[in-house]
Amino acid sequence: MNSKVVMQKLHTAVSVGSPIIVAGVGSGLTAKAAVAGGADMLAVYSTAILRIRGVPTALAFLPYDNANELTMTAAPEVLANAGDVPVILGFGAHDPRVPIEQLLDQAEAVRAAGVTNEPFLGLYSQDLRAQLEAAQLGFSRELVLLKRAVERGIVALGWAFSAEEARSIAETGAQIIGAMVGVTAGGPAGGTAMAPLDEAVEVVEAIVKAAKAVRGEVIVLGHGGPLNNPESVATILRRTGADGYVTGSTGERIPVEVGVAEAIRQFKSIDITSDD
Repeated sequence: MNSKVVMQKLHTAVSVGSPIIVAGVGSGLTAKAAVAGGADMLAVYSTAILRIRGVPTALAFLPYDNANELTMTAAPEVLANAGDVPVILGFGAHDPRVPIEQLLDQAEAVRAAGVTNEPFLGLYSQDLRAQLEAAQLGFSRELVLLKRAVERGIVALGWAFSAEEARSIAETGAQIIGAMVGVTAGGPAGGTAMAPLDEAVEVVEAIVKAAKAVRGEVIVLGHGGPLNNPESVATILRRTGADGYVTGSTGERIPVEVGVAEAIRQFKSIDITSDD
């Protein structure tokens, strides 16, 4: 799907006062449900795949799975259930043995609308980040992935943890920036919010201002931390100028945990004693 067509649809949603909702999904079933709920875009990536399998998101940032292989394994079933909703693929750009162009070739081969830089280094310690940056395999390589995607005419969603990162991503030409405020809190397998809501507002607002100062048309979406229900997301959108929200655990793991538990609970509560 041409990036201009995708972006036109997203900007139209904002122009009529509707938030853009990008649904992070790790399976065909949750992709289908997200489409039925009205998601504007789907994103499939390693952490989404692990969480729908019952594995904590944090495990995706340890070396137990090949993140890009996970994405490509789930991509066909997500795309098959997406209908006309665009799908972007999450790729880790840091492995020097895998050329950036090869990753983009894979996305185009399955007719994905674009890519996002996930997994990202923003959650890692400064020491590890510094080591990877020194080898030119850190955030700078994530920027290359986004820039090359734009040059190919596909959508690029770049994740930023700070205003400085947001400026760098905007300069690549990436059409969408995710304002990340940490691992999503909530639910039995959830993390702990890295910042209270007021601090999250400050982070997202700084990212919005920095990104739009570079390119006014860039779309900025909030995600993570205390943004784990419609009320907190509404606060972010109304107070920061962000254009929408990316669901992750909030649109997949937590609803599944709660919904399945309640369904089983209701079946289990059936009284099977005879009416006689």
